[in-house]
Amino acid sequence: MSLERLYILLAKVLSKEANEAELLEFQSLISGNEEWKAVFHNLEELWATLPVSSETPTATDESYLLHLGRLKDQVSDFETATEPELVVDESEDFLLYPQKTYWYQKWQSYTAIAALFLFAFFGFNYLNKKEVTVELDKHFNEITVKLGTKTKVQLPDGSHVWVNSDSKLTYAETFSGPTRDIYLEGEAYFDVVKDAKHPFIVHTSGIDIKVLGTAFNVKAYQAEPTIEATLVHGLIEVTKTNQPEASKILLHPHEKLIFDKKANEQSVIKPGMNAAESAIAQDKPINPSITITPLSKTLADSALIETSWVYNRLSFEEEKFEDLAKKIERWFNVEITINNNKIRSYRTTGSFENETVDEALRELQYLVPFNYQINGRNIIITN
Repeated sequence: MSLERLYILLAKVLSKEANEAELLEFQSLISGNEEWKAVFHNLEELWATLPVSSETPTATDESYLLHLGRLKDQVSDFETATEPELVVDESEDFLLYPQKTYWYQKWQSYTAIAALFLFAFFGFNYLNKKEVTVELDKHFNEITVKLGTKTKVQLPDGSHVWVNSDSKLTYAETFSGPTRDIYLEGEAYFDVVKDAKHPFIVHTSGIDIKVLGTAFNVKAYQAEPTIEATLVHGLIEVTKTNQPEASKILLHPHEKLIFDKKANEQSVIKPGMNAAESAIAQDKPINPSITITPLSKTLADSALIETSWVYNRLSFEEEKFEDLAKKIERWFNVEITINNNKIRSYRTTGSFENETVDEALRELQYLVPFNYQINGRNIIITN
């Protein structure tokens, strides 16, 4: 998520022009960053003191963009939200979380936005970081799943979501707008209730997935180079985040879309053209960052590898050992260090279901020649 996107959302939130999806996105971005919370609260207090101008938005667009650019020059970093502590209800096997919401001031004009960002430009480094008690007029649920655990959630519309280890799911307490918006960091399997009038949209850091009613899996871990969308049945529409002009891609049952984050960052769109026109002009693929492949099935029972985790099975096929090690870390809540480059590149196929981490590693030794040492949560793998 770019800083520019954050500034735009901030302006929309304070001017009361953000829709429900944008409010949810803004909440998700600042929920765990204390510095940005303090900035937002102080700007919110300043907002209440600013006069309302009679100027129209058109008359102040240039001023607003000027101050937006200045603010961008002042702020050098934005850290992603940290995950809150879990409260676990062992009897129900669900994870319970405090609800987080924010209260937004009355609508103001674009002139006030420009004045606000002008203040931020001159006074950002002098903002008072005092604690502010905030009342909320919109409620959001934030589900965070620790390493080594999984959970199942029922959404306000009756849809069900299985959330995998080391993941965060954010959504409104009620779906009252034209769309049902979900924000995902990590991996989740969705079984969506059909509602043609209210499309269901899953937002990730790189792609947005729009459905009416279907079952699909999304894997969007921040630290991984790709984002995957796997369709079990139904139909989904995939677009790049913040690129509504880009080509929409339809995914059919038993297909997997893979979005390459690095390739997307390196793609260049020529001025005055949309993504498709620019690609054609440069004799390049329209979506170089996106590939679609058929789904793989496990050798044992033809179950889909991509969704086997929902059934408490960790499956993998021709997977690099270093990538498999990351899955094992999340699955068993351990940290693995591989001290041999040759071992990292080995490819393996198999599955784990009820094994302990020690048993899983011993089984892998039949496929890959390595030794290992376990010390608490730390595992060292050597040649």
